Amino acid sequence: MTVQDGLGAERAEKREGRGAFGLFYTSFLVSAMGDAFRLLAVNVWIFNATSGSTGARLLVVLLANLPGMLLGGLSGVVADRYDKYSVLIVSDLARTGVGLGLAWCALDSRTVPALVLIAVGNGVGVFFNSSSFSLLPRLVSAERLPRANGFMETGQWVVQIVGPSLAAITLATGSASLAFVVDSVSFVVSAVILRSLRRVLKAPGPLPVDAEPGEDRKSGGHWADFTDGVRIIWRSKDIRALLLASYGISFLTACTSYGLIFVVARTFALHASALGYIYSLNGAVAVIAAVLATALAKQAFLGRLMAVSMLGLCVAQVVMGVAPNIYVLGVGVAVSALANAPYNVSVTSLYMSRIPAAYLGRVEGIDTMIDNFISVCGFVAASVIVLWWDPQAIFLISAAVALPSLVLAFTQVAREGAARAG
Repeated sequence: MTVQDGLGAERAEKREGRGAFGLFYTSFLVSAMGDAFRLLAVNVWIFNATSGSTGARLLVVLLANLPGMLLGGLSGVVADRYDKYSVLIVSDLARTGVGLGLAWCALDSRTVPALVLIAVGNGVGVFFNSSSFSLLPRLVSAERLPRANGFMETGQWVVQIVGPSLAAITLATGSASLAFVVDSVSFVVSAVILRSLRRVLKAPGPLPVDAEPGEDRKSGGHWADFTDGVRIIWRSKDIRALLLASYGISFLTACTSYGLIFVVARTFALHASALGYIYSLNGAVAVIAAVLATALAKQAFLGRLMAVSMLGLCVAQVVMGVAPNIYVLGVGVAVSALANAPYNVSVTSLYMSRIPAAYLGRVEGIDTMIDNFISVCGFVAASVIVLWWDPQAIFLISAAVALPSLVLAFTQVAREGAARAG
């Protein structure tokens, strides 16, 4: 083979890699748009249908996290043992049915079956997320992983601008049923795109389709696979420090997610649908932050970026906790968005780069279980604060709880990153 042939093959491989990631990324954006519709529609519809019941609000957010806590381990094993593309496509089709079911429930305020469907949809989403997480590092090289995660984060925040705004307009001028139908259509489109990605990767070429050479995915049982994932975490100081540092932010995020609608509706006496505009502000600022993180993030600096971003998130909580009006609350939301996007890019890239490819699904599944447990604790704590105290206190208390994680991020994660850079 001549030098020109070698360069041509390398360029073809890069084009094929970009094409595969492009299909994966497009599928992600389409389904995320549907999720953004459903997120706001479910929260506002249930909130209004139950007259702002604290218990109903708690149940909705618990149903968003209990499936991950209960099914995360299994979903990770499934991601490592079975065909990831089949798992992704089946998950999309199942969530299509869930969306149509929610549209039927919204027609006549059937809140009980709607809550069941929400739980089912979230459970299916756990399997989708684990397989998606373990697939991305197989589509891009290690050097391109921070940039790929930056694109994913940017896209996520773009749909957080468009999705909630359109959902708020739909709720104001149409109905929740229409929003759920849009959600269903998005999953159908995502499944079609994933099917195309599967065909691309089955074609002859350098991209991996399934397991790595020599990887025996079915050598043991499901429980053996799960315990293997636990051992990977236990033996890696880097992974343990990274996960522990991130759990305080999980608690903080859960408290904010639960309490924000009560601050809008009770503290500032605005309509609950105004939450959509808060989400849109959050998304607009986060897009800028995500674009900057995509362009500037380097593997060697990710640990320090994660630690600084965590500090920004804690500062934002304090601003929101003392905000006297919706405008100052918006400032806190903007500061949070500036920190949140770089945090997500850095923590995801650090996490992916430290897990052996054959164990990506299992380790992610175990992390999903713990992360969702932490989130459930945050939701329960926030519900108690809303019930017995001022909703804004949620922000201050969650910032205080996250402080040990912030210290760990600066003393271990950032230091480890600096050592690697040196």
